Amino acid sequence: MSQTKVARTIYINSDQVEALKKLSDRTKVPQAVYVREALDMLLDKYSEQLKFEFKDSFKERAVQKDLGF
Repeated sequence: MSQTKVARTIYINSDQVEALKKLSDRTKVPQAVYVREALDMLLDKYSEQLKFEFKDSFKERAVQKDLGF
């Protein structure tokens, strides 16, 4: 059950770029995966303020990730 991904341009600090690159190089996990994971965590944190049910979607993706989907 794959969701469509949409390209976005973001501006982040050079320190964040370097840390993300090192993490990705060491773990062999693409940088985009970490960015999406961070966004999931942020949206989950603020889901009450956004007035939408993000938690179920987040949990579903977490389960899929655990199962290797």
